[in-house]
Amino acid sequence: MNHLTAYWHLWTVTGVILWIGLHCTTHFVWPALRLKVQLAQANTHLTEWLVQGPGAHIDLDNVQQSAMTTPALRHAWQQYATSLQPQWESTGSGPLGAARQRVSHLSRAFFANMNMRSDGGRLDLADMEHLAASDSEMAALWAEYQQAVDNLQQLESTSQTRAGQWQASSHAENFFTDQALVDSPLQTHFFAHIPGILTGVGIIGTFTGLIAGLIGFDVSNPAQVQSELSQLVQTVGHAFLVSAFAITLAMVFTWLEKSLLTGRYQQVEQLQQNLDSLFTPHAGAPHLERLTLATEMQAHLSHKILQQLRGETSTGHSR
Repeated sequence: MNHLTAYWHLWTVTGVILWIGLHCTTHFVWPALRLKVQLAQANTHLTEWLVQGPGAHIDLDNVQQSAMTTPALRHAWQQYATSLQPQWESTGSGPLGAARQRVSHLSRAFFANMNMRSDGGRLDLADMEHLAASDSEMAALWAEYQQAVDNLQQLESTSQTRAGQWQASSHAENFFTDQALVDSPLQTHFFAHIPGILTGVGIIGTFTGLIAGLIGFDVSNPAQVQSELSQLVQTVGHAFLVSAFAITLAMVFTWLEKSLLTGRYQQVEQLQQNLDSLFTPHAGAPHLERLTLATEMQAHLSHKILQQLRGETSTGHSR
């Protein structure tokens, strides 16, 4: 009890240092370790989808529920999901392109045979149906053409919404940032100053011990000078021990903080790379290509309609 009473100031400083250490452990170290597990889980799920290869089934709701488990991850995913667009197949590639080429080939073959049967004359819909029904070869060609058209319609109705075919219009780093996923949840800007605070508290403990020892040092009685000097040296020694403990704790926390933050930043970078590999960003190039193609097709169709109208007009005038 006498020791506690004599060094109450040093015990107070030690208590403050221990409280700071406990606060950092519960509010920074443990949350950083939990974040490590959560980011590792997200990267594991994304890696599993990457292993399945391009075109694999990817349910965006499943991604949010299984991989984006923290509020920060869910918020970033909801913003990132708005940049995802369904991939569109090229008009001349894949099963869709093959189906379109087949329909075009059968269409040319059917109408070429139809023109041959009519000796180049004009046919209306009734004549076409009569020729297709009376000629077995034309009937088979017509049935094959209709089957090809049905297959093409089925492919076109599913190709735009096929699961797994998603494409990002922006890079993941614009949404899954270090600030949003690591710095804000872990309050890194505050805990970065903890080592300096611990060092300052240790210095305060040193000066407090010096001041308390000097205040109690009495030189008026020469017989007690030696005992007073011994008491002063002990007080200063304990004060330096408290300061050394604070500085050591500050160094340990600095190493721990930098190690934890570096690991989390690397996991966020891996998360960004996985998302960019899974939803390859093209900055809207495919959509611009589709728009250009649609414009060209519309212009070509308008030109054909105009030519037909001019042909019919000139025929009417000649009659």
